[in-house]
Amino acid sequence: MHGPWEMRLHLVQASAGISVREGGWAVACDEAPPIGDSGPGWAVARRRDGLTSGLFGVLGWEEDGRLPDGEVEQALDRNAVGRHSATPLLRLPHHPGGTRLLATLVVLTSDPRIRDDLPRLGRLAHASPAPDGTIGIGFPDGWSTRAGPLSPVPPAPEPSAV
Repeated sequence: MHGPWEMRLHLVQASAGISVREGGWAVACDEAPPIGDSGPGWAVARRRDGLTSGLFGVLGWEEDGRLPDGEVEQALDRNAVGRHSATPLLRLPHHPGGTRLLATLVVLTSDPRIRDDLPRLGRLAHASPAPDGTIGIGFPDGWSTRAGPLSPVPPAPEPSAV
């Protein structure tokens, strides 16, 4: 976490072809449905009062050399904060199999200097794995840090027969 920004890091172990989905913060209100916008590797949901949730694929979201389009899921009567809600989503349609590192930048803000420039700002973030297992993280304002080292989660035990 850094200011309104959060970098999520996931080591996803999955079989080839499994779909992986990441969700940002839902925004909700009673008056009107939040507005959604999306493009390759990003999605944004914004309430009328300016509260904005954004999600940006930083690392590992590419499939066949391109970022899949983000999505905004609209819902009615599914959120305790308001009748209308919207959640930005990223989806990796087909996990290649094995372990894959996914880095996602998430933001929740009402600051107009950030919310009005989110697609550009989201592209300024980066995540870089190092040989020692740590991940270098760069936020849109230029601040950087390291996380990790990350280690794979052991596989879940097989379900027992009942």
